[in-house]
Amino acid sequence: MDNKYIDKVTGEMNGFLSEQGFKFGEGNVFTGESKAFKVEYNDEKQMYVLLAADIEDGKMGEFAQVDAWLFDDSQNAKDAEAVGIDFTASIRNILGIKPKRNAVADVDLPSMNKSGSITVTGFTKKLLDIFPTLKDEYKVHVATNGNFLYLHFLGEKVAPLIKGVMLENNKKQVKKIYDLLADIYVHGDKEAVNAELALLCAAACDDSTVENNIYEMLSVNNHFLQSFGNLLISFKSNKKLKTTMLK
Repeated sequence: MDNKYIDKVTGEMNGFLSEQGFKFGEGNVFTGESKAFKVEYNDEKQMYVLLAADIEDGKMGEFAQVDAWLFDDSQNAKDAEAVGIDFTASIRNILGIKPKRNAVADVDLPSMNKSGSITVTGFTKKLLDIFPTLKDEYKVHVATNGNFLYLHFLGEKVAPLIKGVMLENNKKQVKKIYDLLADIYVHGDKEAVNAELALLCAAACDDSTVENNIYEMLSVNNHFLQSFGNLLISFKSNKKLKTTMLK
């Protein structure tokens, strides 16, 4: 693959790393006082790789992989920027840097649009209403990443809660989840419907009990059931989607 987007990845990282005193140099390496980070593209595995090395007494140690993102010819510059955002979040965690309180406070919670079908933003708003403990997590996510990476958020924060509900299998709670998902399935736009299906797949992946209980929950809506089943088959073998949602 002609790796023409690596500048988009490093460009997305540069703002944050510059603020932390890192210098960008040859070989796509960001060098700081005690750490260095490097971005590479692995042609064989078709993925961007983030590597980190310690710096002691001015000497740089060996680089080791700390994050990776599958990226093939079907993806574009905007996708590469998302890689940079993800790598920046990983670096924040490694450096132990949390977003400033005022940055988190300035993040607005998602809201419904007043006309048309329900978007991913509206779907997220409904999820936060059901799981209010995620409201602060949402604000931190947006403040940290600079925007809303909904597949990351759904996979990392929402899928474990959906999984917990399905494992407990309390009929009242399951119905509450189903009513929300069924509403999105009917009234959501294509992106929102795909997002909820991916969310269910992330919750069900590698857990047969959750998978069976989701099938049971959706059994009253054959079309929804088939859509979930079809995506789950491909989800289990889709390394790119699993890497994005299952951290």
